[in-house]
Amino acid sequence: MKLSNIFLLLMLTLFISCSSNSVQNDEKSKTNKIKDSINKQKAIDEQMAKGDRPDDEQPTPTPAEERKRLIERYDQVETVDTTIVNGSDNLKLRLKYYCLKDSSIIVPKTYQSDEKNPHAFITHPFASTVLLIHNQDTVLNREFKASDFNPFFEDNFGGNLKKYGSILMLPEFSKKNRDKGQIVLIYSIAIPATDIGIGMYLIITKNGNYKIVENY
Repeated sequence: MKLSNIFLLLMLTLFISCSSNSVQNDEKSKTNKIKDSINKQKAIDEQMAKGDRPDDEQPTPTPAEERKRLIERYDQVETVDTTIVNGSDNLKLRLKYYCLKDSSIIVPKTYQSDEKNPHAFITHPFASTVLLIHNQDTVLNREFKASDFNPFFEDNFGGNLKKYGSILMLPEFSKKNRDKGQIVLIYSIAIPATDIGIGMYLIITKNGNYKIVENY
């Protein structure tokens, strides 16, 4: 075989080998991209199944947006009615959440960091009433404000949470409660339109006695 033919054969073999490696690399790259896409979608699906949306679908509202939302809730009243049966005991609970409209909260301008010219935010506190009927007897009918919770927690925010705090939303039932002879409600106490706040527990017995605790 001539030297030139041997050279051509070697070049052809090298070309075929390189092409094969290139195809394999391309296929491997495509496979990795598909796997990454599947894994990413799987993670999103798992997050959605837990009741959470992906982070990129949950933009954090700005303080200005939070203030707007708060103002829109001034005229809203939220209520919930529920009945708990425990043997011969019948507990009927009615919650009501509303705005007091007394302009008693003046949030300092230091909390309005999103404003070019920050100013104090004058707003109203919110409150909730709790009505509990044990069988046919009304055992508790009381309004709760943020100030009612102040003696039962340590304010780690320089005292500002107790000074400017309000009940943030309609109280929720605690899933930790396993005693049908009592009702445990979770209250969110926060400085309006900020991310400063804590959760407190209101524990009510079937006789209408209650206590407020920070941990339950």
